Amino acid sequence: MEPSSYPIGLEPKSTFPSNSSSEVNIQSWHKKGEYCPEGSIPILRSLDEDFPKKHTHPLASTTNNSLAPPGFKAEYAVAFLPGSNFYGALGEINVWNPKTLKKELSASQFWVTDGGGKDIDSVEVGWMVSPSISLGECFYSFCEQADGYNTGCYNVRCSGFVQTNRKIALGAFLTPISIYGGEQHLMGIKVYRDGQGNWWVNVLGQNLGYWPPNLFNGGLRGPASLIEWGGEVINSNPQGVHTSTQMGSGHFPSESYSRAAYFKNLQYIVDGGGLEDAKDITGQATRPECYDIQVQKPSREWGSYFYYGGPGLSANCK
Repeated sequence: MEPSSYPIGLEPKSTFPSNSSSEVNIQSWHKKGEYCPEGSIPILRSLDEDFPKKHTHPLASTTNNSLAPPGFKAEYAVAFLPGSNFYGALGEINVWNPKTLKKELSASQFWVTDGGGKDIDSVEVGWMVSPSISLGECFYSFCEQADGYNTGCYNVRCSGFVQTNRKIALGAFLTPISIYGGEQHLMGIKVYRDGQGNWWVNVLGQNLGYWPPNLFNGGLRGPASLIEWGGEVINSNPQGVHTSTQMGSGHFPSESYSRAAYFKNLQYIVDGGGLEDAKDITGQATRPECYDIQVQKPSREWGSYFYYGGPGLSANCK
């Protein structure tokens, strides 16, 4: 199926876009074969089914750390926009390959949710590095269904996300990645709700698929009330110290362009499909000595944007 409606100005491209110098290629697997036949979709093999499905949610984690997997702790550097009647979110992320320990993950993503707390509906899209899920940086989706991150899963590992695109494999490698002090490579992501209540994912102008409204038990049967953009690290506290898993580029936001990771052109979708700049975002980091965020003054070229990330374990982060 196709969306029953589109946000204004966000109709998908009719063909798969050719990469500009700044766009990533989310489908390097095409070097090994062509698109899937009509009526089928590409699905990556799972590397490790024992990887913890549960993580948590940035604002929920500030009040209830029990949502993190046993023995693990989720840490964040995010920009958030509370409100009501959000019909979607969009923005651009530059892509990196942060050092990540086994059984941990480093993700840069959107959260579109019905708010914080233990019982939460949340859809999440972005890129991540996790040795247990993928052999490199990959594009992914995640869905949580109002039960404290007990039933959600990545990509198409469980029923829920309805993929409609036969050209794009969730979890496929991203190439090329940004170079420290050099060229930056971006991916544009949109998450939006159509007139039938389906939450659609669009990347590089292509619709991937949707989460139907009957998947949710809470607020995402209607519009969202909280949007977040930023980074997440799952910290297993190896040998009793903070993890050395990096977030973003592995460098703090104070290093700025071409050295720190960033999100730019952040917008949200209102009732009727109009777009609004996310001018009132607020930055929040769980442990700024490990991973931090710096929200910047909006600009004409970048709109609303911020830098984020960090190295993890250091003299100040133990």
